[in-house]
Amino acid sequence: MTKMKTTKIWRLVFVMLAVFSIASCDDADGDWDPMVWKAEVPVQTTDGIYNVSKTGGEFMFSCRNYSSPWIEGAASNEGYYYPPREENNYHTITADWFKAEINGNKLRVVFEENDTKKERSLHLTVTAGDIFHTFKFKQFANRLQ
Repeated sequence: MTKMKTTKIWRLVFVMLAVFSIASCDDADGDWDPMVWKAEVPVQTTDGIYNVSKTGGEFMFSCRNYSSPWIEGAASNEGYYYPPREENNYHTITADWFKAEINGNKLRVVFEENDTKKERSLHLTVTAGDIFHTFKFKQFANRLQ
């Protein structure tokens, strides 16, 4: 083969590889389906916020379209909470009044009793990469104190 034919063949191969690599991309960045979560037990919500009894409670959710999401972080009127990332653990957050953990596609959130006179809010954000979902909880106050 001549040098010119070899160069043309390599150019053609390069162009074909470029076309195939572009065509093989399924989704553009940020073009992920929203996370679909289902409560495993009946829950009470008000305007998309899960109501938590002043005595505490447990909530179980399952993600229907992502197999292994993890916890990004949480915010409440007391501050911000993060999983122990330094331990390479992205599946648990533990605080003095709540605990959240993900195992596979199952999210479990447990609330301790609210023995204060203030309502507590919690925004718990989970992710599966470039997609996020925030659960919003409101725990009622102990008004009898």
